[in-house]
Amino acid sequence: MNTNKKNTTLNEPSEETFDHLTSVTFNNKLDYWVDRIGGYISYLFIISVAISFYEIVSRYFFNAPTIWVHESTTMICALCMAYGGSYCLARNTHISIKMLYDAVGERFRYWLNVLNGVLSVFFCSLIAYAGYIMTNKALFTPSGVFRLETSGSAWNPITPAIVKTGLFIVLVLMTMQCVLRLINAIKKAR
Repeated sequence: MNTNKKNTTLNEPSEETFDHLTSVTFNNKLDYWVDRIGGYISYLFIISVAISFYEIVSRYFFNAPTIWVHESTTMICALCMAYGGSYCLARNTHISIKMLYDAVGERFRYWLNVLNGVLSVFFCSLIAYAGYIMTNKALFTPSGVFRLETSGSAWNPITPAIVKTGLFIVLVLMTMQCVLRLINAIKKAR
């Protein structure tokens, strides 16, 4: 009888179950900091839930609905989701199809990583440029005067300008991450 085996049930996961959550290898310092900051940004979801709960209580128990909760939660969740792309890239947990990657030898994998890096930099820089155009329109009038875009609702906050600016910043961050990954891939391919 083996006494070293841990007793685990479906309700009590073992430490090995969560090993993939704690053992992350980062390609560079930027990925490390994106991961660290992402842990704090995730708390914004709690704020979103809290103000949504406030809206439910206010609306259904006191018959006093708010005009700011929906747009605030949408803004918070949109910014968190945008940052999630950079966070997944940093942790290398994005969706990938590895059928070709697993079918080739180790040397060819290095060159596939370089190709992936080139395509990632190209794609992210194009999307960041589109984000720049979108953000520029959200922050400036066609004549060049600084004016923050508003939602046009009864509350009329500047949330569209904030979300578009946040998205642009995250896209620039992802482009920088892809450039660093490409440099690492080129170094390993040599």
